[in-house]
Amino acid sequence: MSWDLAIVRIRGKLRPIKEVEEEDYLPLGDPKKVRAAVSTAFPSAEWSNPKWAFYEGPDFEIEIDLSGVKSGNTILLFVHGSGDPIPSILKLTEANGWLAVDCSSGEFIDPANPSHESWEAFKDLRDS
Repeated sequence: MSWDLAIVRIRGKLRPIKEVEEEDYLPLGDPKKVRAAVSTAFPSAEWSNPKWAFYEGPDFEIEIDLSGVKSGNTILLFVHGSGDPIPSILKLTEANGWLAVDCSSGEFIDPANPSHESWEAFKDLRDS
């Protein structure tokens, strides 16, 4: 069981996801540059192949799936553990002009005011 996020890029400023039109979703970039950006944000990530990495943070782990970068303009993150992964995720997104979609809530994580509600709910569900 994991807490899942999709990393995307949109045209314009941050707004509620329901206000983002399909044509507002933009490519993340060249797959090699996207991988380099992930490696910069998560320098200790271990790559099992060019599209899959595992990052171990303080009391959490993130599986990083780049297989949708070219076809779906998306990186998928699968988060496990009990520590706070949100600062690390925002380090990746903010450095690259990307946004994180919390797949549980269906909303963007606001970099200026990140909510931990969904992460905490996931941990409660996992632990019950």
